[in-house]
Amino acid sequence: MDSGKGRPSTPGSPARLLAILALSVFSAELGVMVALYFLKDTLHPLAIILIDAPLLVLILSPVLYFFLFRPLMAIVEERRQAELAMLRANNKLRKYLDVAGVMVVALDSEGRVELINRKGAEVLGYRESEILGKNWFASFLPERVRGETGMIFSMLMTSSGGSEDSDGYYENPVLTRGGGERTILWHNSVLKEGGRAIGTLSSGEDITERKVTEKALKESEARYRLVHNTAFDGIIIADFHDRIIDCNESAARIFGFSRDELIGQPVVIVLPEKYREAHARGLKRFLETGESRIQGQIAEYEGLRKSGEVFPLELALNNFTLGGTVHFTAMIRDITDRKRSERERELIQARLSQSQKMEAIGRFAGGIAHDFNNILTAIKGNAELGIEEIDRNNPIYSRLDGIITSVSLASRLTRQLLLFSRGQPFELVPLDINRVVGDLLLMISRLIGEEITVTADLSPDVWTIEADEGNIEQVIMNLAVNARDAMPSGGSLTIKTGNAVIDAKKAASMPDARAGDAVRLSVTDTGVGMSRELISRIFEPFFTTKEAGKGTGFGLAVVYSIVKQHNGWITVESEEGRGATFNIYFPAMAEKNESAAAG
Repeated sequence: MDSGKGRPSTPGSPARLLAILALSVFSAELGVMVALYFLKDTLHPLAIILIDAPLLVLILSPVLYFFLFRPLMAIVEERRQAELAMLRANNKLRKYLDVAGVMVVALDSEGRVELINRKGAEVLGYRESEILGKNWFASFLPERVRGETGMIFSMLMTSSGGSEDSDGYYENPVLTRGGGERTILWHNSVLKEGGRAIGTLSSGEDITERKVTEKALKESEARYRLVHNTAFDGIIIADFHDRIIDCNESAARIFGFSRDELIGQPVVIVLPEKYREAHARGLKRFLETGESRIQGQIAEYEGLRKSGEVFPLELALNNFTLGGTVHFTAMIRDITDRKRSERERELIQARLSQSQKMEAIGRFAGGIAHDFNNILTAIKGNAELGIEEIDRNNPIYSRLDGIITSVSLASRLTRQLLLFSRGQPFELVPLDINRVVGDLLLMISRLIGEEITVTADLSPDVWTIEADEGNIEQVIMNLAVNARDAMPSGGSLTIKTGNAVIDAKKAASMPDARAGDAVRLSVTDTGVGMSRELISRIFEPFFTTKEAGKGTGFGLAVVYSIVKQHNGWITVESEEGRGATFNIYFPAMAEKNESAAAG
């Protein structure tokens, strides 16, 4: 049956065609034999023989044409059209494969390449003809991965399970013609026929550059993390919601938190109360207008530790955009130690200036004291000679006695001046400071009055110092008198001795101090105390806080001078309303260790 445009219908199976052919030949031969039988009487036997074959052909020709040749031609045409359609489909598929941006490779069950597209050939650096038929694993994979990938392929070929659609993603390198390697991310499918694996079809994406980029990014991130985590300064990153999204260990340590405790918390957790309102206003202004008064500069502020301690810090604040949103980064440096050192340097400088000033005043005062003492000696001598020559009832007697008394008081002042100026001779001998304090306790108690309780706390193993006993007594008595004046309503006075080992760091924090072994004499009162400004001036000569006529301003100046003459130093601890403590350090004698061992 013809179809469409008069094409003959498909003739059927080859057996049917053979049957038609045999029947046609048999029928035609039968017809010829019948015809010749009736003509045997009219035709010569030779003629009958000659026309037998042509007559058979004449009868068979139309039959064979319609029942054999025409169907055969239809079969041939259909096959040709099918081949052309397949060729067109193959060409179309080839075009699809060749324009694909990924490698496409088909392997048979032995691992030989049956198909590869243009991209695959380009990646490998070969022509297609050079690749087809070769064993994929032996020819195009680095030796180090051949065993593993070959084993996986063999398992796929022998396994009855699995899916024809997808067997997952794999990443492995391929060898190029030049001996280089390219990293390919494969998506593999197992090809099956009748339930049996006959090969694989794989698409592969060349991710070599991506891997290099990923590696570079990972290395960059690792470097960033290394810097981030090992930086001495604290680093805090916050989002525009004012929450901490990241910080390094230094930041956590500076503020006294763990890193996990800080992340996710509002920024104000590390801000003292006095900054919080201004911080909120500044953040709102920046997010609305882009204006900031503190970003892009280094400034000193204060931070708040987990313990509640407020401490000084340096802050450098900036912003950056990530994922379309604003983030903030803060570099934080704890400057507590630096501030402390600055204060100590200021104190040391002040003490140095004080020492130099007192040194100059001392030399000046010493010169005056010597001349003045000579004049006083002459006045006193003449007055004593004069008083011996007159009667006590003489009015002049009382006047001369007054002159002698006044000269004695002036002499005490000149003695103070000489002590201060180092003009008074003294003798350095090994001295047990505990004995000196013990001998003075009764005198001190009588001197400062019953309203003040005197207590001694003397270390039994105190080291020996080298000092002038009279001068040390003068120091203790002057400090006791100063304490009495600081406690007009009564109180307590404690005199304490002990040993002190001064290291280099501690020596650097105390003006005039030196590293080594020392004996510490401490005098503590519960009096009115002093401000920092007052402490900075108490050792100046002629400086006094007492009312006019009640103090010369030389008591503590003499203490300072005597201590310096003995190579010692003095520190003062005091606050207004909380009393004061004078700590005096005298160098211990070099033989102290031997003395201690002998005792």
